[in-house]
Amino acid sequence: MKSYETEKLHPIHLIFLTYMLQSSVILFSMPRYVAEIIGTNGWVILLLFSGVVMFNIFLIQLVYKKGEGKTVFDIINRSLPTFFTYTLYALIAIVWALVAVVIAKQYIFIIQIISFPTTPSYYLLSMFMVLPFLLLLHPVYKMVRVSSVFFILAGITILLTVFVWPEFSFERLTTFFFKEADNPWNWNELLNIYSGFLGYEVCLLLIPYITKHSHLFRSFYLGNGFTTFVYVYTVVLCLGFYSFEQIKHVLYPTLHFFSYIEFPFLIRVENLVYSLFLVKALVTVTFFYWMSSEAVQQIIKVNKPSYLHISIIVMSILLTAPFNTRQEMEKVISFTGKAEMAIAFFLPLLLLLLLRRKRKVLV
Repeated sequence: MKSYETEKLHPIHLIFLTYMLQSSVILFSMPRYVAEIIGTNGWVILLLFSGVVMFNIFLIQLVYKKGEGKTVFDIINRSLPTFFTYTLYALIAIVWALVAVVIAKQYIFIIQIISFPTTPSYYLLSMFMVLPFLLLLHPVYKMVRVSSVFFILAGITILLTVFVWPEFSFERLTTFFFKEADNPWNWNELLNIYSGFLGYEVCLLLIPYITKHSHLFRSFYLGNGFTTFVYVYTVVLCLGFYSFEQIKHVLYPTLHFFSYIEFPFLIRVENLVYSLFLVKALVTVTFFYWMSSEAVQQIIKVNKPSYLHISIIVMSILLTAPFNTRQEMEKVISFTGKAEMAIAFFLPLLLLLLLRRKRKVLV
């Protein structure tokens, strides 16, 4: 039986963690996606997506209540045959590992475009992957606390947007809603936007690490609310900064408008922004690898988790090695995002079904 450090998870740490996990690299391009797919004032759809996330977190909360604090793996192991559980764990471990490496590759792709166009991507990726591996060597409660420190660094990017306000105009937002989209209401692309809210499913695996004072689910509700505010704020800011036609043709609108900010001591502010964004990508990548490792350890018992961590990292890199161009990566991102969504929704439903069946058997 594992020994869990339950007293270390504070609600404020969990709120910060939720934001760090949800707001991934898609934040740089989300305003363009919203403009292309939904149209003018498309930020409204983000509120609907946030509501869906709240419902999904509620389902996970029901699992916690009906399971009386049992871990996800305990519920599954006691209810399903070994062959089925091993297959399920292998699938979700692969998906979570792929999500981690895809987010890392997204971030490396941006770095390569802006600062290191001649540096091989595999070299940058290898350097980046050292950081999540080092974090994975620590207990999860320390990883959560580190993410809180990183949140402070990431918050600097939000504060810097104040210097863009003078260029903002409400007239660019217009009085219309959902007009002039190039690819209106494409469900495939809408799901890609929703993938920017994912990451909250980590609370499924944090259940054994909490006490009643951790307020896990309240913290994730608040964290998702803060993420929604940041997304809506960012999209509205971009829609009021660029013309509507312009925003549809800027690859990374959120990152690009920082190039208009200049300080006497710092000319290229966008370099600072994507450098600070490293900590957000690092937290997300680390926790998805941790989730993948937790699933794999239900199949293979290992004495030294560090070997398992490095094996998962290497395998995920090898699986995505053939996909290097932006177009190829977008297809992989779309696939992994949908697979992650399926796990986030159907895993809590499966757990609720298993708990209900177990109660009927006991009765």
